[in-house]
Amino acid sequence: MDEALNKAMLECCKNYAPEAECVFMDPKQCIFEECVKMNCFYCGRYGRNWRCPPNLPDIDYPKMFAEYDEGMFVYFTFDVTDTEKYDYYRNESSVVLHKTLLELEKWFYNHNRSTVISFGGGSCKLCKGGCGKERCNNPYLSRSPIEATGMNVLKTAAKFGINIEFPTDKKLMRLGLILWQNPIETLPGGVNV
Repeated sequence: MDEALNKAMLECCKNYAPEAECVFMDPKQCIFEECVKMNCFYCGRYGRNWRCPPNLPDIDYPKMFAEYDEGMFVYFTFDVTDTEKYDYYRNESSVVLHKTLLELEKWFYNHNRSTVISFGGGSCKLCKGGCGKERCNNPYLSRSPIEATGMNVLKTAAKFGINIEFPTDKKLMRLGLILWQNPIETLPGGVNV
């Protein structure tokens, strides 16, 4: 882990979203469970969102996550005791997190880490009018939710000191994940390390 680079990345995150909390994690320690995928089946957006099941690629997600060197949870906590604002926070919190993750992806790309991917918390809500009928309206900007990969977000986040509590009638936590590979170091003579 490059401490100076991580400090600069956290600074980028705080400059873009001062309320964001960030926790570094090891992608190889993620917990995947089939029962998590089944929860997607019972979601009202199942089959209606281009970045949610069953529209995800058939990938071995535990293997894919393990191919990344490092990761970081990014999350926001919102006070939702005012019940009249609950729906607003529930929808807008997804967008705030999503845009923060996209900003971090751009930062990584600009710092020689082009193999980077992020996952939001909950279904993609970038398009205010809903998803396109034939395809995603924002294929370069939309992201899938972490839970759609089968990762048990509650158990994995807890391994890194993040406690997500239910019910969400007092506070709502919106948590996303960004994963990256570190650049390949090349020695003189073109030999990769």
